Amino acid sequence: MAAPRLKLTSIRAVVPFKLVVTFSDGSSGTFDAGPMIGERGEGTEPLRDRRFFGTVELKNGVPTWPNHFDISPDWLREEMEKRGELQLPLPVRRLRGSTQN
Repeated sequence: MAAPRLKLTSIRAVVPFKLVVTFSDGSSGTFDAGPMIGERGEGTEPLRDRRFFGTVELKNGVPTWPNHFDISPDWLREEMEKRGELQLPLPVRRLRGSTQN
């Protein structure tokens, strides 16, 4: 059975050029998009405008802007992990002596 596809469950743009995100696996963090939008490209050019950057929405769990530029959730999570921006969910702990039915 294939692993479920990674998606974002929430996103919020904050200045300057950061995205506060939560992934479907429970990990979360704040992605600094500055380096990404600093690269030359037709899709990233409009993102340099702070108002436009703030128009990001989730479409099927993928961060997407009105110019149809989007970011792969897998790429985003990998970048955040490399940069130390990713927080992993805390493991679920069971209390000693508790019983579950």
